[in-house]
Amino acid sequence: MIGPRRFGDRPRVRPAGAENFAIMGQYCEIPHDTVFTVEYSVRSAMVAVREMTGLGKDPPPVVQTDRDLLVLLRAVQKLFGI
Repeated sequence: MIGPRRFGDRPRVRPAGAENFAIMGQYCEIPHDTVFTVEYSVRSAMVAVREMTGLGKDPPPVVQTDRDLLVLLRAVQKLFGI
């Protein structure tokens, strides 16, 4: 039986000691992000390029809307048709 996923179940984008490879897409761990979104895959590629070459822009920060009161209030409005 497959249990809930925990942090650390997947390797980081650039695993410790990796010099010439990185892991991208849904197969890597990005802190505070949600797997299985297009943004996650793009962010993992941006992190890989940045960490491997030092070139390119930093990936955009992960927006934690689950902690934004306005977003939560709008969700409740949509849910109850208010």
